[in-house]
Amino acid sequence: MNRPIRRSQLISPWGVGAMIDFPHDESLMICGLDPWPFATEECPSEYKIIEERLQSRLRVDHFRLPPDYRSPAPGVQNPRLRIPCVRFPLWHFCPYCGNMISLALYSGTQRCDGPHFAEGLSCHSKPQKKRAWLVPMRFIAACPKGHIRDFPWMEWVHRNGIALPGCRLRIRAGRSAGLGGIRIICTCDSSQTLAGSFDPKALDRIGIHCGGQRPWLGDNKDNIARCGLDLQILQRGASNIYFAQIISSIYLPLWGEQADRSIVDTLEDPTVWSIISQAAVHGKIDPSRCEIIARMRGLDTAKLRDAAQRKLDGVPDSDSDEEQSEEEYRQAEYAALKEARGAEHIDLFSSAINARKYMEPVSTHMDSVTLVHKLRETRAFAGFSRILPDESRSREERMAEMRLDDRINWLPANTVRGEGIFFRLDEDKLAHWSGYEGVHDRVEKLIFHYNNVRMQRGHVPIAIPPKFVLLHTLAHLLINQLSFDCGYGSSSLRERLYCDVEDNSYPMQGILIYTASGDSEGTMGGLVRQGNPRRLENTIIRALRTAEWCSSDPICMESTGQGPGSCNLAACHSCALLPETSCEGGNRLLDRALIVGTHNNPEIGFFSDFTGPFNLNRSQIVKAEG
Repeated sequence: MNRPIRRSQLISPWGVGAMIDFPHDESLMICGLDPWPFATEECPSEYKIIEERLQSRLRVDHFRLPPDYRSPAPGVQNPRLRIPCVRFPLWHFCPYCGNMISLALYSGTQRCDGPHFAEGLSCHSKPQKKRAWLVPMRFIAACPKGHIRDFPWMEWVHRNGIALPGCRLRIRAGRSAGLGGIRIICTCDSSQTLAGSFDPKALDRIGIHCGGQRPWLGDNKDNIARCGLDLQILQRGASNIYFAQIISSIYLPLWGEQADRSIVDTLEDPTVWSIISQAAVHGKIDPSRCEIIARMRGLDTAKLRDAAQRKLDGVPDSDSDEEQSEEEYRQAEYAALKEARGAEHIDLFSSAINARKYMEPVSTHMDSVTLVHKLRETRAFAGFSRILPDESRSREERMAEMRLDDRINWLPANTVRGEGIFFRLDEDKLAHWSGYEGVHDRVEKLIFHYNNVRMQRGHVPIAIPPKFVLLHTLAHLLINQLSFDCGYGSSSLRERLYCDVEDNSYPMQGILIYTASGDSEGTMGGLVRQGNPRRLENTIIRALRTAEWCSSDPICMESTGQGPGSCNLAACHSCALLPETSCEGGNRLLDRALIVGTHNNPEIGFFSDFTGPFNLNRSQIVKAEG
């Protein structure tokens, strides 16, 4: 039976190894890549995504769009393609009589086959067709390495004895609303409540440790040698049961700026590019293959060869043993956006406007504004973790948890096309602002709380400059305001921050706000139009006015730490927070005081010389052209 799900949801939030709750109390887990369609075969070009920069970074051959289901019909190619799932958790219970049973990974839904119970309700006397459908149990156990298994129900009930081969369990709810009110009863008269089951050492005390179970790979056997870590009990729908690692990239087809549209379309065809690139010798394109393709497509051979060579020359070297950091990866994007690279016939088209063509505060606080008329973002699923987000694992470790066959060297991904506005702050003014002692004193509080959370998760503390918090907060304020001015939902806009946190030799101080929707909502041009002179100023002024006063003030502005891990200062749901899909940092490291200042310390606001502070009035709203 088909269970409908959007293909973009198989990248995030439900990738490989994620549990999905479907209607009618059914819980399934997405399988690893091995049983996916065409897993070890040549992928049809309609599902293949080529993004050379991201392929080099993640060291894969290509990316694949999850296939959509198509009913068989004349002319329909690749019908009835499905993404395989397994049943998890395996333990189910009857909501009528409480009978518990462990199903198989690949079983279908089942009705209760419970025995006759001497006490309470029983399904034994009911006809088979009138018995209740079994419902998955609410609790599972997981370890920090991502392994997962059912709660050890048998071992928990018989922790003071031994389970017999014929033992059957039954769940009963008592009068208490807590875990102590849930009792598991065995037919051998052993019983235990769930009181204390969420204690971190609860399973350790009964000798249960992680056996490295990976049900999404069909590997559900206990193998302590594979892991052996302590297990943590989680609820099936808990938010910390699955964290997808998504790596995104802005496509930079700079090789196609001087090429014809027909040549660009030809080289963007995955099949054609595979034919040309695989025949290259020592980094040089084979002219004979270009000649054949040019004849087939009616193209100029020399132009096709030159464009193909430029594209090949731009493919990064993937032989390096060191993984490229996110900051290093974004330097190429920052340079392309700053210089307004691209062309109308490729998937990157932008135009720069000098900040002096705008009125205040753009002309006084920014170097330039780039209107990105067209862009393409690729989002690849690169792994997952449980209990806590963990992006420190190597590429080999992540791939090993997603497939068993080493021949699989691709990752699921999807692409979205849209538009955006790129802001680059004035470097001199930013340096002058960063020199205020009050700025550092305020940011140090954030960094202290943020690094405390990192150390609790086993990560190394990092030094975050004040301008990162400034850029991040400004991006949130602008997205909130643009959602009103342009009509986009705030979840349809997304931020991308460019800041030198690790490498000061390549300074970056930019914000890209772009449409993140995968449908036509992100391609209508409304965002770019709002970036024109006499329009953008109004958006920024309104955003600054909103930042001056929050409905939770003075509590919000005077906060010493709020939000996840106390990693925000003056930022709450009433002023600066965004939907999770729009923010890169999980709504952390935000402080609108760095934008507009405070009553006691106005100079810490980057825009305080424009705002007053707290003195913006309607006369500063400019008249829009057009």
